[in-house]
Amino acid sequence: MRHKIDAIWFVLVLIAMIAGCSALGGGDDDDSDSSTDDDASDDDVSADDDASGGSMYSDACGIDYGANPGCNSSDPACQMAMLINQDRYQNPQEADCAPAIKWNDALADVALAHSTDMCNRNFFDHVNPDGQDPFDRMTAAGIQFVAAGENIAMGTGLTVSQAEDMFMDEPECTPNHRSNILDRDFTDAGVGVYDRGAFVYITQDFASFNFSDIRTDPNEYCGD
Repeated sequence: MRHKIDAIWFVLVLIAMIAGCSALGGGDDDDSDSSTDDDASDDDVSADDDASGGSMYSDACGIDYGANPGCNSSDPACQMAMLINQDRYQNPQEADCAPAIKWNDALADVALAHSTDMCNRNFFDHVNPDGQDPFDRMTAAGIQFVAAGENIAMGTGLTVSQAEDMFMDEPECTPNHRSNILDRDFTDAGVGVYDRGAFVYITQDFASFNFSDIRTDPNEYCGD
């Protein structure tokens, strides 16, 4: 799902629906959650190591996509932010030299809250049972964006790299998960991973905060 000025679209990935999440555990489960948010998994560290170094400097773009985005690299949520930058590095034409994503704690809090809510209230959607979409949730958290987007995924034993691979295994230059990840207008992201053991809920929230971040030149690779 993406919102840019007045444009909105919905995208979501459904891996495996479940009957309910509250039965998997009770009470406050913060200890089992990532302290940050977005797509992540607790058993995916080795798969994400390629995204954790400083070796992804793009000469074509003049951007170091391998630098730490500003989060704890041992956290699966942070590792997914690194994967986002890895995908931007590996697709410079489609991303049109999109900036390296910076970690945003406020977006991460919103993303983790949504992943947790989807599990606890047994739904899988960008719009929660109260009728709030991602942009409502960001606004309620005091986030003043000029462009924003969201990807969500849920599955049994879902890992960070599995979710990111599914997002990226979509058509190029089409409004979808892939386009959110590669969107040259998004400068910041936060990831929320709610891991209840067998079932994992992942939310990626993206945003930019200044109109100067919005590109007006055409993306020639995508034909616009």
